Amino acid sequence: MSSNVIEHFKKLCEIPHCSYEASEMRDYLCAFAKTYGYAVSVDAAGNVLAHKEGAQVTLQAHYDMVCIGTEFPLRLKEVDGWLQAENSTLGADNGMGMAMMLSLMQEGTLISCLFTAEEEVGLLGARGLALDLTTPYLLNLDSEDEGVVTIGCAGGVDIVATKVLQRHKRQLYIYEYHISGLSGGHSGVDIDKNIPNAISELFRTLCDVESYIVEVNGGERRNSIPKKADIVFGTLELFEMEGLVARGHQEVEVMDNSCDIIKLLASFESGVRELNSELDMVNSSINLALIESSEEALRLQLSGRSMEKEALEALQTETIAYFEDAGFELRSEGFYAPWRPEKNAFSQLVLDESSKLFDGADYGAIHAGLECGIIKEKYPNILMASIGPTIRYPHSNREKVDLGSVAKVFVTLKNIIGKLNAV
Repeated sequence: MSSNVIEHFKKLCEIPHCSYEASEMRDYLCAFAKTYGYAVSVDAAGNVLAHKEGAQVTLQAHYDMVCIGTEFPLRLKEVDGWLQAENSTLGADNGMGMAMMLSLMQEGTLISCLFTAEEEVGLLGARGLALDLTTPYLLNLDSEDEGVVTIGCAGGVDIVATKVLQRHKRQLYIYEYHISGLSGGHSGVDIDKNIPNAISELFRTLCDVESYIVEVNGGERRNSIPKKADIVFGTLELFEMEGLVARGHQEVEVMDNSCDIIKLLASFESGVRELNSELDMVNSSINLALIESSEEALRLQLSGRSMEKEALEALQTETIAYFEDAGFELRSEGFYAPWRPEKNAFSQLVLDESSKLFDGADYGAIHAGLECGIIKEKYPNILMASIGPTIRYPHSNREKVDLGSVAKVFVTLKNIIGKLNAV
């Protein structure tokens, strides 16, 4: 049965669906659902609901993906039972969940399927969700560890810091410095894996010499740990360091207070801020995700997460104060509360069925933003849980999915639906 899922996934990998560029995927999902007899509704946010009357459970996945190095159709390869893409994100997050839903629809299964838009850029589809969910249960398929029944997730907030620049001319020795090829990863689930942040590493490298910034850029996405960063800077004296590209002695316009900016960003603690002993996982974190400069301004983008609403608010306040004290203008975007862990009859059913194929199956929570928390606020009476196959390094070009895990999760999913429809 899982071969059908993989074939559907391969078809999805042919269709462009980067965030903000997924209209072709939305049209494909609508046409597919109608072909197999599902009533289809689409709301203004681009969410798609495919429904069969009498369904007991809504399956949910998002149809956009993080695109790094991505060109469609993706070039896929299988290595030791793992499916990957050549030099690109794979989009198993959340394409494999979508593929399972398509396979079930092709079989005519009594379900509802909710495909949400723009999850990877601030859960925008879930925020704008305006569709009539009538089932008593919702099963999200965006978890990334087999055998874990996710019943809670972190909340999040994006913070944008902008500093209006004053520049002056100086005669300096000019250098380029590039950090690239770091492993990268998801700024939530990978934040505790000691993955170096290219932007942080860049500024720490420059701490030991008086430097003047000409331009600086780094990072890929708000929800990715930066893999690369580039800077052009100048020094008063000749400077030697491995990896430098010398541009010679010349007059350039540099940022005022360059040394203060370097110290500020070198000292910023990007990564895990607090652990949660009760859940045995990260409680709060923040990722310095993007930096870009122009003639007029320096702009930073950060992504904060926490399992507790109060801790997330405190992290937001602390980060804003840190950069405001250095003369930045701050704004917050897309604050969403955590999905507080909840055990109920539905989550117990999901756990019971998961335990049949996964040794040690258990409840868990994830330090990332599942849409369940936002959907729960809109539909408080729906009981929810989340499962999914094992995916490693999402939001990076190392992303891969365990094909054996896909097969077992799909069997588990069918058994859950069977039990619900038999009641």
